[in-house]
Amino acid sequence: MVSGLLLIALTFFVFAQAAFTRSGGQSAADAAALAAAREARDSLHDRFLEAADAGDADLGDLLDGLDFRTAAACTAAAELAGSNNATVVSCEPAGSRPGYRVTVETLDTVGESVIPGTENATATATAVAVIENLCRLENVEEDDEGDDGGDDDAGEDGGDDGDDAELPRWIELGCEDRDWGFDPAEEDELPEPRELFRIHLED
Repeated sequence: MVSGLLLIALTFFVFAQAAFTRSGGQSAADAAALAAAREARDSLHDRFLEAADAGDADLGDLLDGLDFRTAAACTAAAELAGSNNATVVSCEPAGSRPGYRVTVETLDTVGESVIPGTENATATATAVAVIENLCRLENVEEDDEGDDGGDDDAGEDGGDDGDDAELPRWIELGCEDRDWGFDPAEEDELPEPRELFRIHLED
């Protein structure tokens, strides 16, 4: 009877160890997915500001997270997984949504126990982190201050319009927390990545 109770206790211990290993795997997956999404978000932010400064027309697409993919995202996921004693099994876009689905495998095993094979049993877990757009593009205006109209002819006949190309642009965004109005050439006025996009784990 004592042996039977001991066996039951050891079996429960094995299940507890397995649950602990699984929990560690899920934490590693969550951290890796968030790292990938954060890297993609930062890339979107940088490209948005570069496009705004250059006068590109795809600002709305960037805010919507189109073409969010970046090779650095899965590299960041692998680094975070490694720091949580796990390895990345797969790292891929999260379907049609901006974000990443990451699957990891733990380096830790359940360990030796009364149940054969647990000494090599690892845990796998998957997490999805998505990038949510917080802002909408209100308008983009060229700054015409300082233009006295004296160079109108040069612009019309295809002459040197280099001065016009250097004019700053005014970007207006309507965001959840605040509205932004800024010149992309003024570094002190630029929104931070977290002010344009929110990243979070998806249930």
